Amino acid sequence: MQWSLYTSQYAAAIFAFYAVYFFGSKARAYHSGARLQTLVLVEYLSRGIFFGIALLHFLPEAYTDLAPSLGSKTVYILTALGLASFLFMLICEKGITHLIYVREKKSHHWFAYWILIVLSLHALIEGCALGLSPNYEHFLTLAIAILMHKGSEGFALGTVLGRYDFKASSQKHLLIVLALASPVGIILASNLGFIVQQQHFTLFEGYFNSLAAGTFLYIAICHSSTGCDHAGHASSYKRWLYYGLGVGLILLVSLIS
Repeated sequence: MQWSLYTSQYAAAIFAFYAVYFFGSKARAYHSGARLQTLVLVEYLSRGIFFGIALLHFLPEAYTDLAPSLGSKTVYILTALGLASFLFMLICEKGITHLIYVREKKSHHWFAYWILIVLSLHALIEGCALGLSPNYEHFLTLAIAILMHKGSEGFALGTVLGRYDFKASSQKHLLIVLALASPVGIILASNLGFIVQQQHFTLFEGYFNSLAAGTFLYIAICHSSTGCDHAGHASSYKRWLYYGLGVGLILLVSLIS
């Protein structure tokens, strides 16, 4: 069984890599010569995915990780961290970055890098959780839940990258960074698991998921990578239909896993 668990962990690492890169590449393709209406609809689909990941993935996992140690304080701490992350993004994009853009006409490249960092750290943590699985049954349950989200993560990053002035080669490299995060976590944890204290790791994961939830809610509610929210670019019902499809996709994945 130990050999089977070890082999399965490496198989999961390979699957995670290709799922992220494949769906991320598909999202980038929408921004190559596509009409503006298509870009706006893909943007709303992506925002729905971010919203679904925040409410149905990050927040429940954060509560599950923190509740055993924090008890009744869990909800307050989780809310405070999520709100702090949300306000941080709001201040950066609407305040500091706006001043830089207006005065120096620079692109918001930092935002794409920030999303890459958040997604990569989360993927690394998820990979470590898989690598630390004590038995095959625990690994299989966790792997289904985690790997089902890999395509959504790749698509979300690919959409963000597609709206900024990155070269095609740079976009591929950034997608590869995200695609490698989970495999690196799996391999490191499976080989060095004996030096990781599971309790401390779980607490760290819970705090990080709380911060990530606030960041993703900001993207879903306030951020537009197309900069085109006028009804003329795409009808209102179509935009919110695609937003709902994004949320529904994550809900379906959560129910299946």
